Amino acid sequence: MGMAMAKLDEQRRANRVSVRLVTHDAVGDYPLTLINLSTSGMMLSSPRALRVGDTVQVDLPQIGNTAAEVMWHDADEYGCRFFAPIPASVVDDAARRTRSNMPHPVEAPRRRVREVRTERDDTRSLVVLCLFLAFVVVLFYSLQAILGS
Repeated sequence: MGMAMAKLDEQRRANRVSVRLVTHDAVGDYPLTLINLSTSGMMLSSPRALRVGDTVQVDLPQIGNTAAEVMWHDADEYGCRFFAPIPASVVDDAARRTRSNMPHPVEAPRRRVREVRTERDDTRSLVVLCLFLAFVVVLFYSLQAILGS
């Protein structure tokens, strides 16, 4: 039985399609976000706590409300198995809708930022320069006094 489960798990993983679709449960009182989808099940995110064994119904493209059983959960993510397999065309349609809803990155035109300098900046720079020169002069005469004695 262990070998059969491993093969089934391998097939299940191979057929998953990443999706990002927001739908509602059959009652319609809270949103569900589908994360991945296959003909046998789905992973979804829910703001409402679900338990293993709960039944959820989601509105899928082409076929509408579809029932699934919660098989596992981790925080707000849930793995669900459909009571009856869904057609592959539904999975493909969900993937297509996800791709068409994804925002395409658009690079904004780069503008040169002109540095704005004020008189205050110039005054501050002049004061720092004067302090530095005064320090050098004091250091020079201090060293001359120490070495000259």
